[in-house]
Amino acid sequence: MDDPVLISNGHTYEREAILHEFAKGGLKDPITGESLRDDVLTQNHALYCTIKLWRQRNYMARILKARIELEKRNEAERVRALTDLMELCKESANDKDWIVFESLVPLILETSKSRNNELKALCFSVLTLIVKDSIHGKEKLVEAGGLKQIIRYMDRGPDVTTAAITLLSELVKTKNILEQLGQECGAILMLVTVSVRGNHPELATDIESMLDQLSYDGDSYHEENIKAMVKANWCKPFADCLHKGSQGSKLAMVKWLACFELDDNRREALVKQNVIDALVDMLKSKQFRLESPALEALRKFSFHEKSKKCIAKAGGVPLLLELLKKPQLEMKKNAAAILADLTMKHGASFLLYEDEIPIEPQKIVEVVMGNLIASLHTAENAVKVLLHLTEISDANEVIELIKGNDHGIQTFLGYIKIGTPPLRDHTIELVFNLCQKDVTVISFVMNDHDCLKALLQVIKDSLVEGSVQAFAAGILSSIPSSDDNLNRLMTTENVLPALVKMVSGKNLEGQANALGTLVRFTDSSDVQSQRSLIELDLVLSLKQVLKSGTVPAKIWACRILENISRSTTKLNREPHKWGFKLSRKTSLNCKLHKGKCSLKDCIVEAGVVPDIVEILKNQNPEVILAGLKALETLLLEENMLEDGIQILDKCKAIDQLFKLVHLDSHTCSEKCVDLLEVILRFPHMKGAYGHLVQRSLAAVSACRVPSLQQKARKLLRQLTIPS
Repeated sequence: MDDPVLISNGHTYEREAILHEFAKGGLKDPITGESLRDDVLTQNHALYCTIKLWRQRNYMARILKARIELEKRNEAERVRALTDLMELCKESANDKDWIVFESLVPLILETSKSRNNELKALCFSVLTLIVKDSIHGKEKLVEAGGLKQIIRYMDRGPDVTTAAITLLSELVKTKNILEQLGQECGAILMLVTVSVRGNHPELATDIESMLDQLSYDGDSYHEENIKAMVKANWCKPFADCLHKGSQGSKLAMVKWLACFELDDNRREALVKQNVIDALVDMLKSKQFRLESPALEALRKFSFHEKSKKCIAKAGGVPLLLELLKKPQLEMKKNAAAILADLTMKHGASFLLYEDEIPIEPQKIVEVVMGNLIASLHTAENAVKVLLHLTEISDANEVIELIKGNDHGIQTFLGYIKIGTPPLRDHTIELVFNLCQKDVTVISFVMNDHDCLKALLQVIKDSLVEGSVQAFAAGILSSIPSSDDNLNRLMTTENVLPALVKMVSGKNLEGQANALGTLVRFTDSSDVQSQRSLIELDLVLSLKQVLKSGTVPAKIWACRILENISRSTTKLNREPHKWGFKLSRKTSLNCKLHKGKCSLKDCIVEAGVVPDIVEILKNQNPEVILAGLKALETLLLEENMLEDGIQILDKCKAIDQLFKLVHLDSHTCSEKCVDLLEVILRFPHMKGAYGHLVQRSLAAVSACRVPSLQQKARKLLRQLTIPS
């Protein structure tokens, strides 16, 4: 009984029950049936006080009993105690105060440390009922270390997580507890983790609400909490602050972002929240205090492909070009760095106006070239922009604009001569690109003695990165072999050992470019230069190039081997200081030169011939032709002809020749026919291969290339004449 009342005959009933009887009709005592004179109800105050006293004593007894059971280690008794406390909370809001007063909150919190997840969840559920609408209860829970405990067990199974989040949602309705939660180590990270995993969609709204409250209280943004959220990969509040916050908040957040190390996940999350749009808007403000940190923050995104699209779409590129015209060096440096990132691997693809119309190349080159002389740091990024623009296949317009600019090629050569990396290194790569795409640029390099000397120093310097040495060698390889100035300078600077070292190195582009530079020293008319290279064991290095080099490297290697092979017998006779000819220590086993050659200068003794034959299987006609010309040197001298043929036969080169006769490259086909014509002069070779060659030549003799047709028919006639 909760509310005892007296009716007119003096009997006592529960107020709700008697009113229900009266509502049925008639004024009668439900028990005696006696008629009542009226329906007036008077509270039975004495009984009410007795009931209340009894109930309080009963509640207290239950609370004390629960306390005793919680203090025990028996889980069943603890569950019973918690269940009873839950019922007490539901029966009367006043009883919650007694639970708090009797210090059961710390005891329940201690019980939640149990390894039993069901018991944990029950503890949090009971605590939720206790603190609901009770500021005193919330304060006691927080004082007992409740926040730390809730955060610690927030991700311990579905039931525990649900109960913990529900409890936390109730606690943070009090402002000071919300502030304490933001300061609690790991709280934001744990909330974000639970939300992002998506295992509890029913809790998503509560968690997001808490995160929103932690980031913005209705008056101002809580910067430290927002930073913690970004670190936890929850970036919406950060974006909201940049879009809607005060100028001071924006500035603080952007400065922090500029110094914060972003990984790909955080970067992508920020891009999804349109942070780049906000940063570009800060650039549009034309206020230096906003522009400068916004530029630094944009550098965190500019090398990321999705970010590049966003920067271009937001209209950031024209703003960057405008900033390059400003006097502040740090801003110029950052703007140039962002443009360098935007153009990397994509050329001018992202250099767009806000309406996605491409920016005119003339405008880009003019602004970027104007920054070549601003400072070394700005020049470095300006060179990188131009480098990336010249890497694309259709770079002719950009190259012409560079050549026509007042700060053109001569400025680049100046940076090579200054020798300050990484500016020097990027400039070397840029000049290499220009030389590859426009031969007129080569003349600028040829006519600058100091620049040539600087390039040679780069090649010789073992501390310079291999790719830079490769580009330097590539520039030199573009210069005609007839340029005596470079040839003398290379000899004077003793650069040949460094180039040979590049040939045997792992950088494949450097290998090819070094060979392209060295070929000038292998002309058969200059035996002394050839000897300089041979003494550096170049031939043995070329053997490896033939096996694993790039197509250009293999072509250069074959050309060098061809030149050396033409001079093999000359290379073995060194002039004596008194004018006599003395033989060097030579191989007595060379099957071609009969002891007149050495291992260093003979392609036979060096074992290179099988490798040359192997590259004839290559699909590239230029490689095949270079290989054929190198093999042809074994058949040049009449007195060595038969031995040369035997070497080719042993290496199965002849099998390859009649297969290559059908190549689409008529130049290669003609060279094959020429070689076969020499080989098949010998009766034993004609007998071994004649019928196979005839079959191959049948189709070739009907081709439409007169010179090839003529040679094929001549060889066919030769084969039909009896030996």
